Amino acid sequence: MDSALRLFIAIEIPPPVQAVMTATIRAFAARNLAVRWVDPASTHLTLKFLGATPPDRVDAIAVAMHETVATQKPFQLATAELGVFPSLRAPRVVWIGVTGDLAALHTLQADIEGKIAPLGFPTEQRPFSPHLTLGRSDKAATGAQRAAIGAAVAAMTAPTPVTWPVSHLALMRSELRPTGARYTALQHIELGQKPV
Repeated sequence: MDSALRLFIAIEIPPPVQAVMTATIRAFAARNLAVRWVDPASTHLTLKFLGATPPDRVDAIAVAMHETVATQKPFQLATAELGVFPSLRAPRVVWIGVTGDLAALHTLQADIEGKIAPLGFPTEQRPFSPHLTLGRSDKAATGAQRAAIGAAVAAMTAPTPVTWPVSHLALMRSELRPTGARYTALQHIELGQKPV
């Protein structure tokens, strides 16, 4: 499967939201926490991770995406509170939450799951929890270092919310490299656009 593409379906994040993420990461970074911070310019709101996918499946995925969004109207999301997974005592992921038209977002995500599953991509068993990852704790972080991350998140004031329109989905390719993942949009599919 050397030629397989590592794919996922996502909502792309616009520059104003990336700027909020950058400012928040800078505020955390000043505390010298045991966290590997993300590059906000590479951040996406992932709706479905597909994983290793044969290139000849891309067209079928795009068709399923078109069918999913044909009746979906554009909607708005906004940044929200700060948080961690799984807990403040032992955080592994630091994130900024997403709010706004969550009903439309959850419907879109569930519809994507339903349309993609018959193509051989099992339905995700964990509930969909919309968030934007800011960073991940170092794998070698001690218990005290993890506790310090949790304390910093609990003490940090959430940034002023930024609203953004969601008008399309992207089929993204992720290429893992020593310098970090590189993301390329293979398809952009507008919400409300009828399949051709």
